[in-house]
Amino acid sequence: MTAKLFIPMLVAITIVLASPDNASAQLGGLFGGGPKVETIETAALVKMLGDQRKAEAKAKESGSRVPQADFVVVDVRSDAEVNVSVIPGAITKAQFEKNRTQYAGRLVIPYCTVGGRSGAYAKQLAKDGLKVKNYQGSILKWVDAGLPLVTMKGEPTNRVHTYSDRYRVPSKYEQVTK
Repeated sequence: MTAKLFIPMLVAITIVLASPDNASAQLGGLFGGGPKVETIETAALVKMLGDQRKAEAKAKESGSRVPQADFVVVDVRSDAEVNVSVIPGAITKAQFEKNRTQYAGRLVIPYCTVGGRSGAYAKQLAKDGLKVKNYQGSILKWVDAGLPLVTMKGEPTNRVHTYSDRYRVPSKYEQVTK
């Protein structure tokens, strides 16, 4: 076995042995097979969310029906994480799963902290035949771009749950790990 393969395997084994409950959260779909899932970049997601907000504002202004987005952003992090903040317009995995038929035919864009858990969930959704793109880099890429966060009630916040203190966020954000 080459060092290129041995070191990542050793890291993965160490994570699993040290914290088996959190191993799948951090490793995501790293070793899993399944369908290949496309990713979406921050700029593309920002554009989609912005276009939807503009369309909604225009509809409200003119008194016409508010158009339904052709996508849904799903935060797959734990309750502790989403209770700190989410990307504006996102729903939780629990909300998505509870109302899955409501989102039929839409592009599903899951995210987490860095993209591992959302990548695993994206593969699961793809296996189920849904259109899906993983937001690789997830909330850490979002805050690296200096973008806004909100609470689950929609209130602006600068707090971001990073799952672990090994991650760094820009100084305008307050990092939460517990």
